[in-house]
Amino acid sequence: MNRLTLAAALLALLVFVALPAHADDSWFVGLNGSGSLLMNAPDYLGTFMFGMTGTWTIEIDDSLWPAPDATNPTRFEYLWENFFADHYDDTPGAKAWYGTFDGLTLPTTPQFQFDTTSPGGLLAGDITFRIMVRDLNNNGVLEDDEKYANLNLNATISVNPDFGTGYFMISCGHGSIASGNFNFADPPGLDVLQITGQMQTYPCPSPTEETSWGTIKAMYSE
Repeated sequence: MNRLTLAAALLALLVFVALPAHADDSWFVGLNGSGSLLMNAPDYLGTFMFGMTGTWTIEIDDSLWPAPDATNPTRFEYLWENFFADHYDDTPGAKAWYGTFDGLTLPTTPQFQFDTTSPGGLLAGDITFRIMVRDLNNNGVLEDDEKYANLNLNATISVNPDFGTGYFMISCGHGSIASGNFNFADPPGLDVLQITGQMQTYPCPSPTEETSWGTIKAMYSE
């Protein structure tokens, strides 16, 4: 092996640390749980129906939202005016309002956690989601039957490797999940929903030391 080839190999060793033993994984997951955007600290939580075993949570920062009240619809009115009312799609046959919940519309990006007993470990990171409220009457006005109809929720997931433990230590990943039975549940009631989707996780490299090619080359040069 010549010196430059050896230097390149050493640089690769310095840039990448040992990775988790598992390879890339595709997960088809089903989640069952409950929560409500109209409650204080509107977290959603539950267990897995398939794909993994354990528990899951979705945490949403509602620190700038008005406090919910079982006798006052202030919380829903706030959400409607700030997230949905100005985002109406009037496409014939597909009229609907869309509300997006992410780091641009909230003080902080919503977070998800999968605390699994199988495969064993914590998988966590950012989740952004969008809720579609169908305009069933096609009149551009929200009706009670539209508010309380089963709504569509779609979400994207981005894994944060800093939070991973166990099987998911130093794991990167992404995915999408969806539900067709999301509802705005008035306090103190909770919305019971099922969520399904697919995720990919894979070992992500972690730098150990800032070392340039010039430094390595100099070490093995005449």
